[in-house]
Amino acid sequence: MMGSREKNYEDLHFPFCDEVSKYEKLDKIGQGTFGEVFKARHKKTKKVVALKKVLMENEKEGFPITALREIKILQQLKHDNVVKLNEICRTKPSAFNRWRSTFYLVFDFCEHDLAGLLSNYNVKFSLGEIKKVMQQLLEGLFYIHSSKILHRDMKAANVLITKSGTLKLADFGLARAFSQRNGQPNRYGRFMVMVVVGLPIVCFPCLGQTV
Repeated sequence: MMGSREKNYEDLHFPFCDEVSKYEKLDKIGQGTFGEVFKARHKKTKKVVALKKVLMENEKEGFPITALREIKILQQLKHDNVVKLNEICRTKPSAFNRWRSTFYLVFDFCEHDLAGLLSNYNVKFSLGEIKKVMQQLLEGLFYIHSSKILHRDMKAANVLITKSGTLKLADFGLARAFSQRNGQPNRYGRFMVMVVVGLPIVCFPCLGQTV
């Protein structure tokens, strides 16, 4: 029976989902809301990317609905200040992973996050740099809100910055879409309000300023 099961899983074909083996994991760089994040390199092109592993150990009904929401939202959002979802990869089912593929979201790699920069006292932000960070942050938020998306987990650790200084909003694991009815915005109940998390301010200790 196991041989038949193994054959059935190996015969499955995912035309739009490559195997993650084409990437080489370099280091674990973080833990997202619903998955681990790794720095990796494409074996052929040598491009460095971020792999977000979708946690499925506790899932009994297949692919996590939270990951499906995040993928759908990221596919909708296209902006310089929002992380770009490049593709989705998977591991090959085998006895080692109990015949269940592990899925990875593939993003462009960002060298820094705002939390790490703010906690490093060797990093000094000039007033001009603070203005640039806030400009990009607000432009990204304006875009996702205009696209009727609530991030719901805004904090410095989810604000990434590339080595060229481009800011990217990341980790949409708690994000939700909202809509309007009869020209009126949705009224969220107590539960929705309680699960909206994140930090209302960004503090730059090097200048003693709160923005």
